[in-house]
Amino acid sequence: MRPILLPSSLARAGRLRLVIESVDDHVVRRVGGWSEHPDEVASYADPSASPADAPRLLTVLDAQLQSRHLDLAARWLQQRGEGFYTIASAGHESNAAVATALRPTDPALLHYRSGGFYAARAGQVPGSTPVRDVLAGLAAATSDPISGGRHKVFGNRALAVLPQTSTIGSHLPRAVGLAFSLGRAAALGLSTGWPEDAVVVTSFGDASANHSTTVGALNAAAYCTTRGVPVPLLLVCEDNGLGISVPTPPGWLEQALARWPGIDRVAVDGTRPADLLHRAEAAVRTVREERRPVLLHLRTVRFLGHAGSDVELGYRSRTEVLRDYERDPLLATAATLVRLGALAPGQVLERYEKARTQVLAEAGRFAGAPRLPDASAV
Repeated sequence: MRPILLPSSLARAGRLRLVIESVDDHVVRRVGGWSEHPDEVASYADPSASPADAPRLLTVLDAQLQSRHLDLAARWLQQRGEGFYTIASAGHESNAAVATALRPTDPALLHYRSGGFYAARAGQVPGSTPVRDVLAGLAAATSDPISGGRHKVFGNRALAVLPQTSTIGSHLPRAVGLAFSLGRAAALGLSTGWPEDAVVVTSFGDASANHSTTVGALNAAAYCTTRGVPVPLLLVCEDNGLGISVPTPPGWLEQALARWPGIDRVAVDGTRPADLLHRAEAAVRTVREERRPVLLHLRTVRFLGHAGSDVELGYRSRTEVLRDYERDPLLATAATLVRLGALAPGQVLERYEKARTQVLAEAGRFAGAPRLPDASAV
């Protein structure tokens, strides 16, 4: 086991010496034990999955693995002084399933933990290079195709992913405005450059749901919908139960998100990948056909802390952190595929390590990558 000391600075000072298993090692250990203990597979697998779900779930798994290893590579780069962004999507990779329910021509405004979605969206567009693109952002390289090394952000014109800072839900008004404009343009007979039946998708965190920017955007969407104005918008609240170090009160978000008239709320869990696929498909179908918003309340977990500098064990217990490991969406998707007979445990590990090798090989190329030299260049 490769233990992690969290946080190393406090450990050196002798103030905190808590050793926990890394989420990386946990995945390898759990999947590695499934061959000898096949009964454990059922505890992670989605019981609602059918053989017909297997091809889509394989696509989801590969996107999830890519996203997870990009997060691990971010820490690897940081340790070598070559990476400058460590907010991870780890634990949120179930959002990859949402991407597969959409088209690559549906404009997406993403939360900073929507790495799984971005990887899955890129998989829908031949010729995409999501690993290289994300790593360029992590390394603040001038080759970053969306910001030129100025800011790590999910964005790619070819993938219809609109770049923006998603902190505290600041992108939601833009998403509502874009959805409104699609409906308005259709009524006026104007072309927007998007397909006529396109839908807008936007994702945000549970803590962001409390911010006035988000509340105003949701209110605008609900008001327009109630008045019969088309707002083809899929809202995805990625709920990991934490706003940095502050836990979301039990039941708070369910009540807060259910109060908007005209916006259906669909609760889904990232540990049930097949159920998520079908519920996401149904939600997208409603938005696309009825031109009204639907909100997916997606339960997730958060791994690797809020960011690399986060002292997570300063406000969460070791037991709480390890308990979340059992809700890893990678384990859920992998176990479901094993239960369906689509993969053997050994094949899951082969895919996991292949993704690691590919991502780290690409990450190594960013050592000494050209960066903006000074503020004037920014």
